[in-house]
Amino acid sequence: MKITTLCKRLALAGCLLASTSMAWSYEINAGKVLDGAGKAIQLRGVNWFGFETNNHVVHGLWARNWTEMITQMQAQGFNAVRLPFCPATLHGSAPPSSIDYGRNADLQGLSAIQVMDKVVTELSNRGMYVLLDHHTPDCQTISELWYTQSYSEQQWISDLTFVAQRYAGVPGVIGIDIKNEPHGAATWGTGNNATDWNRAAERAAAAVLPLAPHWLIAVEGIGENPSCSGSNAHFWGGNLEPLACTPLNIPANRLLLAPHTYGPDVYVQPYFNASNFPSNMPAIWDQHFGQFVQAGYAVMLGEFGGKFGRGDARDVQWQNALVDYMVGKGMRSGFYWSWNPNSGDTGGILDDDWTTVRTDKVQLLKRLWGDGTTPTTPTTPTTPTTPTTPTPPTPTGGFSVQEMMDSVWNAGYCQRVRVTNQGTAAGNWAITIPVSGTINNLWNATWTQAGSNLNASGVDWNKTLAPGAAAEFGFCAAR
Repeated sequence: MKITTLCKRLALAGCLLASTSMAWSYEINAGKVLDGAGKAIQLRGVNWFGFETNNHVVHGLWARNWTEMITQMQAQGFNAVRLPFCPATLHGSAPPSSIDYGRNADLQGLSAIQVMDKVVTELSNRGMYVLLDHHTPDCQTISELWYTQSYSEQQWISDLTFVAQRYAGVPGVIGIDIKNEPHGAATWGTGNNATDWNRAAERAAAAVLPLAPHWLIAVEGIGENPSCSGSNAHFWGGNLEPLACTPLNIPANRLLLAPHTYGPDVYVQPYFNASNFPSNMPAIWDQHFGQFVQAGYAVMLGEFGGKFGRGDARDVQWQNALVDYMVGKGMRSGFYWSWNPNSGDTGGILDDDWTTVRTDKVQLLKRLWGDGTTPTTPTTPTTPTTPTTPTPPTPTGGFSVQEMMDSVWNAGYCQRVRVTNQGTAAGNWAITIPVSGTINNLWNATWTQAGSNLNASGVDWNKTLAPGAAAEFGFCAAR
């Protein structure tokens, strides 16, 4: 495509970016996000919302200058922004609202999309990355499906391609999160095109990638699902479990899995009340999305956060446990929710004055990023409050087995199993253990159930254990 043609299509003030170099690109390889030079990049991200609301502009401009806030983001170590938007921001002719033009004179007279152009281009010019996010269809409510009675799938696809055409030439834009938080009626792998989010995501990717072939397609999970999904409650957009049964037909080098997860500040799930909270959380995160890290996917949280000590007392424990988990999984990129303090259930990186930085949250994120900071001390110990029950070693092959119960409820339970090679030579593990109930989800192993016995063996990445090495898998069962 000729540069002049691209510039006409982009209609961006920053189109000179496209004329200077067309060498940028992004791709997924071996579970990492790579730039055009093949170098892995870390996305130290934050969500800056507002374009998806009826203000049609990033929030805070009633109190601050917009470029000063970007400078402040960079000073805290952020190098990426997830930028939610809604259709009326893309197409509305009315100017955005809630802007103090005394502080933001350069935005005077601009439409919402023109302001969005300026924000996207400024972030890119500063060397920051942008993940665009189709957040709300009506600029108010997060819809269950990608379409509603007043917003069709055709309109959704049209808006995604509009954004692809407009921003494909901006070097900092890494891609698009095609739908925020599918939930409720959304399904995965049921064969119903009207509700199967996985098929809709494939249709969206097929429309966007010809226009922006160097972009990443960020796909979130769903809520609950009738099949291939455990009974541990999920946050909206947080359930990727059905991917294990129904893979996505999206090019592997374009696919970024971007689930959301939250703690007790946002909603008190049953497992937050477990006696061994937060030690029970890693198995739940493994079940919901973490299993796909080992499967070779790039998994990056598109949203996570909370009030961190100013709400539910357990939230500090939860966020510390999540960061520990992400570090252990090598998931050192992600987008914290949010920069804005006016997120009612999470608060922000900024305090309510839109100026003061929550340094405790930044320190937490720097630990995630690997900046050498010490962990934020949890308010209470994170060790289990109930003991685990080891199972006697299984002599076959020299492998011992330890079972660890993570959560129990009336209708079922979830537990982890650690297999350790106690022999003197490397070997492939395979075990049989007694279980109660019917297993409905198992991760990090291949398995069959025969009555009250579970037969499990390793998958490609964990089946061969050196002497003293261990592998861990988990499962949930219904009773």
